[in-house]
Amino acid sequence: MKFTILQAWALVTSAFLLIPDSHARGGLADINNNKTTRNLNQCNTNPLDPTSSTSGTGYHQWLSSLATGQYPNNIYIPTASDLCDGLAFHWKIDKDASKISIAVAAKADGWAAIGFSETGGMKGADIVYYVPSTGELVDAHVGDGYVKPTTDEIQDWKLNSGQVTDDGFIIFEAERALFTNYGHEDREFEDDSSVHVLDHRIIGAWGDSASISYHSKNVVKGLVQLFSSDDLEAGNGFSVFQQEMDVRADGSGTLKLDNYNIPQAETTYYDECFVVADLVDLGLYTDASSSTYIIGMEFLIDPATVKYAHHILLHGHVDSTTSCDDFGLVLAAWTPGDDFLYFPEGMGLEIGGGAPGSFNSLSLEYHFDNVDGDANKVDNESGIKIYYSNKPVDQEIGLVTMGDGQVNLYGEKIGMGKTKHEFTCPSTCTSSNFEVDEVTVILEAQHMHATGKRIVTDLFRGDEIVNTASIDYWDFDQNGAAVVRQKPYKLKKGDNYQTTCYFESYKNTKFGLGSSEEMCMVFIYYYPKQSSFIDCSPGNFYLPSCSSSYSSSTLASDSFFDRAMSDTTFTSMPSNYSLVSPSYSPTSAASPGPSSIPGAPTATPEASTFSPAAPTVTPGTPSATPEAPPVTTPGAPTASPESISGTNRMTFSLFTIVLAIFTLFL
Repeated sequence: MKFTILQAWALVTSAFLLIPDSHARGGLADINNNKTTRNLNQCNTNPLDPTSSTSGTGYHQWLSSLATGQYPNNIYIPTASDLCDGLAFHWKIDKDASKISIAVAAKADGWAAIGFSETGGMKGADIVYYVPSTGELVDAHVGDGYVKPTTDEIQDWKLNSGQVTDDGFIIFEAERALFTNYGHEDREFEDDSSVHVLDHRIIGAWGDSASISYHSKNVVKGLVQLFSSDDLEAGNGFSVFQQEMDVRADGSGTLKLDNYNIPQAETTYYDECFVVADLVDLGLYTDASSSTYIIGMEFLIDPATVKYAHHILLHGHVDSTTSCDDFGLVLAAWTPGDDFLYFPEGMGLEIGGGAPGSFNSLSLEYHFDNVDGDANKVDNESGIKIYYSNKPVDQEIGLVTMGDGQVNLYGEKIGMGKTKHEFTCPSTCTSSNFEVDEVTVILEAQHMHATGKRIVTDLFRGDEIVNTASIDYWDFDQNGAAVVRQKPYKLKKGDNYQTTCYFESYKNTKFGLGSSEEMCMVFIYYYPKQSSFIDCSPGNFYLPSCSSSYSSSTLASDSFFDRAMSDTTFTSMPSNYSLVSPSYSPTSAASPGPSSIPGAPTATPEASTFSPAAPTVTPGTPSATPEAPPVTTPGAPTASPESISGTNRMTFSLFTIVLAIFTLFL
């Protein structure tokens, strides 16, 4: 897994957000690196654990039959509901032949599927599934919706073998070209071995029905590095993270819960504050006036409450040293699959110092979902382990927002039906505000709400488009801010961006702050930081050179939102069909890494063994249950549950980060 500059998601000093899984590194876990209670060795009944007492299964017999090096990379991905139930995925990339070979194993006898997703869910996913009763391997895809996959017109996957073992395991092996040409309804397998390129999002499902159908709880997802390089093995990431922190970090401190009883409410938000005195006790600061640089983070999830963890946000509070009541900006975010991150050598986020404008106090915002109303669920471990260095960084990373970063279209209707909204940032924004000839863009995170369908950012150099970043199948349930998988690129003085958002709504939806309203914005992370290059939005009164133009239009009812591929007719699944609940809920730091056992899938993440004493902070009262799930977005400042409704809380935070940037700028 990765992220050193991509998964570190942003290291902005004036308004920081880290979106793990794109600018640093992070992912699933290596079974040999597990150090805590959430260990697959505990799953004695798990037939896909190569170290378990069930090693005589048909799956293990298949493992033993593999030729050396046949599948050098492998992971085991558990379901959200049961750590000991999941899917094994094995693969090999042959760069010379430009093909990928895979093997999939699951405890079922009806069908098994693996998919490669843009945002982590079914929307826009490229899927291949095997049905043993017919011996059929199907190359398929999904468009807009949680629906039954549609068969591709061109079948590009080749079945090498398929079976159902005597004890009920589906195992199939297949291969496909890394790139199958445009129009084949397939996603390209891109080289993700660079620390600057987002790993591949994998989804899987299986069942006992005679044909592919609703999977219920038999569903998983994870983030996996498929390609290898001389510096980083495929699937591996946590070991690299550990090595980096061992060498570069001067120390670490853990911010976590202590004896927190998760309410029986369906949705709970809870904030835990760590003032400067707490952070001194934890070792992050030497004293109240000292500062340090965050260079890495390890996300910890209590295995006893992993079922309920939706997300965790780390906020930095500007100016305040004795409370968390003031402005809070998001410094890092955990969602399932985002298990650790670190910055490249020479980069880090400064906190502390007690000076005006600096981040001093820190807080953790927890979102728990207790849909079943389970009682007496106590969390003692969930939080973030922060690795720090006392050495100043060589490079600051900047953040600029495109689209409507200030939500200046607040209250404007997006239009009925299918609509297209374009925001054009003028070339004067870069020509007037760049202190250098060019900067390097390392990450783009795009953001819309529930009626969003597609979002595109085009970079123009004169009349030529030199880079396009897009999420073609937006899925609000999976990502509040979706990172685009792409290599870093140069942004030159005089270049300009155009951001295009596509929506489909039949309820007079308006632009606004709430989850039921809409937004269109892009967070672009780059270096070196330019002090005035922070936002390009319509009506940018404080910096007219960065005031973007805006236009909108209505699309035909049969429009496919200008996608390269047309959607096809989909067969609807049951009304309760949804992948909103993450299927992969890791505990702490971990990433998928090859096991030392040939062909053996890796384990799930473990909680860190090091846990400094928790600060003596009295837990606050969780907020009221929101009417709709809030969106987890970059740069979102905190707010008390009492002051902002659950529905609007996160989106309000996203909006106010821009105000924070302005405040710091001015």
